[in-house]
Amino acid sequence: MTATKRLHLFSALACLGLFASCASILNGGKQTMTLDSQPSGSTVYVNGTEYGTTPLNYSYTPVDGDEVLFELRNQGYQSASVTMRPKRNGAVLFADAMLLHIPYLVDRNSPALYSLPTKQYTVNMYREQTAEMVRYMLPITGVESAILRGSKVGTFQGAPIKLDKESPFRELEQPDMLASAVATGLRGSWLEARVTRMGTSKGDESVQKAKIHLKPKLRSLRATLTGERSHCYGPVEVELEWRFYSSLRMDSVLFSIPQTTTYHASGERASDVIGSAMAHSARLLPEESGLAERMSEHYGSGLALSKGGEVSMAKPTPIPFASRKEMISALVKAVVTVQTEKGHGSGFIVSNDGYIISNEHVVGKEAVVRIKMQQGFTLDAQVLKTNKDFDLALLKVQATDLPALAIGDDKGLLLGEEIFAIGTPLDANLGQSVSRGILSGHRELDGRSYLQTDVSINPGNSGGPLIDENGKVVGVATMKISGEGLEGLGFGVPISVALQMLNIVFTP
Repeated sequence: MTATKRLHLFSALACLGLFASCASILNGGKQTMTLDSQPSGSTVYVNGTEYGTTPLNYSYTPVDGDEVLFELRNQGYQSASVTMRPKRNGAVLFADAMLLHIPYLVDRNSPALYSLPTKQYTVNMYREQTAEMVRYMLPITGVESAILRGSKVGTFQGAPIKLDKESPFRELEQPDMLASAVATGLRGSWLEARVTRMGTSKGDESVQKAKIHLKPKLRSLRATLTGERSHCYGPVEVELEWRFYSSLRMDSVLFSIPQTTTYHASGERASDVIGSAMAHSARLLPEESGLAERMSEHYGSGLALSKGGEVSMAKPTPIPFASRKEMISALVKAVVTVQTEKGHGSGFIVSNDGYIISNEHVVGKEAVVRIKMQQGFTLDAQVLKTNKDFDLALLKVQATDLPALAIGDDKGLLLGEEIFAIGTPLDANLGQSVSRGILSGHRELDGRSYLQTDVSINPGNSGGPLIDENGKVVGVATMKISGEGLEGLGFGVPISVALQMLNIVFTP
């Protein structure tokens, strides 16, 4: 054996014995990755086994499998997970073998044969949402962008990314897609966001109901990406101005919150990075200090404006009845049928001089409606005010000495307590129909208080009173949820809320 062949054999044996060292010459240590988190200090589990805390250095071994699952946990934050798929590269060892003039004999279980898709990766962690948080509707009415076409918005593999028709970031010129990404990021938080188009009846109604709407402005964006267009990695810095507008004073910015965040792309397509970065920024928005208090303040101010001016009225003289058996027969005299050109509903008198409470959807946009009394005669009633937020209306007839219902205590109602509903279901000829049930619960729906009951509430009952077992009005029948397999699911606005939202004040 020649000296040259002996040297080659020695090199081959050395390479097989010190496989990782030889292979890593060309592999560049790509089987090692630094894993971090925002915030740092998260505990890392690799395939279910605790590995350490972030930031940590992870070195891949084939024992970890074709897919490596990293789960991160941090107290006060939602757990997060990411999957890495190491790539096996036989060409690395083949190149080593050719360089050393040895046969291509390899150990396929060697870590040096594999490479991870990135050398550094940061996992975004999000704070846990508390169940006690008050939830607010938040329509998203668009996203503005200050980034002009042709602007440089980052680099990909060192080459500049410009905003043009060939750019993977074309989504920056599509406001609807950006708004959808924001809504996705806010999903599951205490901000119940939905994309809303203003200028449509449904959209305007949603904006008015919420009192506040969101129209953020994207100030700047800077991405530094590596990998391939189908699987890219790297940080994306996003600068946003979260602008909160008044729904009652159009184009009026109530307040704004500047925010700069960094999203770490995790192997998604380049064309999806912008949406993911916007969703990440939105997901951090509910964590902004003081935001909940500001939302509450401006929502309350919006509700106050929708109440209208104060209406003062004298407490009614109670309707007399000798016994509970006679109670309902006496009380129906204070319940009326509200007739409009489009149909009818119900209402009830709350003062002896003719103030009547009903539903907003019953009177619609009518200025004057017809009131049919239990005694059979009709009167014209002026629609004084409506409150769409709680589906309430206040009417007034010119009369005196009318029978009126006494106001009860809805907050003192107990589950299972008996409740009566009086109204005009289905047909105007069925005026002052009575049904009986119980209080099923005190509920919060869309941030508003309701009484849930199994009392029969049908079309035409809307606006009628819910009466307790003492003969006092405790709520305004407003809606029934119906569908296949659903029965006994009716709701009413508590009378205390109705008086507050119509700004009614009783004087002695």
